[in-house]
Amino acid sequence: METLSHEVTALQRARELAAGLFPHQVEGIAFLLGRRRAILADDMGLGKTRQSILAARHTAPEGPWLVVCPASVKLNWAREIRAVAPEARVEVIQAGELLRSGPGIWTVINYDLLPRYIDSLVRVDWRVLIFDEAHYLKNHTSQRSRLARRLVEASPTDAALHALTGTPLTNRPRDLFPLLQLVGHPMGRSFLAFAKRYCDARHNGYGWVTDGASNLEELTVQLRGVMLRRRKEDVLALPPKLRQWLPVNVNPNTGAREMTRVVSLLLANQRGEGSASRQSSDRLRLLAHLTRARHQLAVAKTASTLELVEDAVAVCGARHGIRGDGAVGAPRD
Repeated sequence: METLSHEVTALQRARELAAGLFPHQVEGIAFLLGRRRAILADDMGLGKTRQSILAARHTAPEGPWLVVCPASVKLNWAREIRAVAPEARVEVIQAGELLRSGPGIWTVINYDLLPRYIDSLVRVDWRVLIFDEAHYLKNHTSQRSRLARRLVEASPTDAALHALTGTPLTNRPRDLFPLLQLVGHPMGRSFLAFAKRYCDARHNGYGWVTDGASNLEELTVQLRGVMLRRRKEDVLALPPKLRQWLPVNVNPNTGAREMTRVVSLLLANQRGEGSASRQSSDRLRLLAHLTRARHQLAVAKTASTLELVEDAVAVCGARHGIRGDGAVGAPRD
């Protein structure tokens, strides 16, 4: 009875924050508010970022808040935070910079920087920790996963934690185990026990093979209290397609030489310098410089683009039963 009352209260609080949101997002905020640690595993494009930000601000109005995410979406997190709270102070940490954190500050850092900043991060009393694209932690023995667990263990016991992922992790249960560790679920205590029950684990004479799946219906039931997942096709209120801008970091000198030449040519044309044939030639040169500048900018965004594409491929592959090693199994959700 007490649990039901808590869920109703969380839903009421979520509705208070619901202006401009889709119904499934209100439900997602209520889910995050209704528990201290949770996994939000909605499909890509359903607004996990916005749900997490709103829930985090309501859970801990004074912060500090920490977002750990891939480098390619750090600026998008800053943009989304400011869209929710224009007055918010957001510190996006780049390699070599000092860690900036404290009351009222959103700190955004990428997974690759955790080894460099972990000693500073664990000294902060984070009120909310958000792990975006949490499938980056799918190998529970990797340095990245170990550092994430160290960060959680060093945080106050009442700190909230949101693990966000668009990958249907129940297709390959072993990838879910590190997230269960983060949220403190009992199934996250022993990998071997988890693998034997849900990964169809078998010993091949050399070691345990844990890339299978078993007892998935039971696993789904066990996850209901800690993980919420919605698919696009199940969210009827969502428009057919949503588009969003994802800002990325590029070297500020990218295309600078070409654009300097463009400005010079434009100024010369404005002053009417040169003959008509010279001005015609300058227009062709102008287009050539613009084309080269656009190409340089496109190349500068390649690394971020590849990271986003790899995430999308991972999600699509999991949905259609394609495992990380390329093998194909029965698609599940």
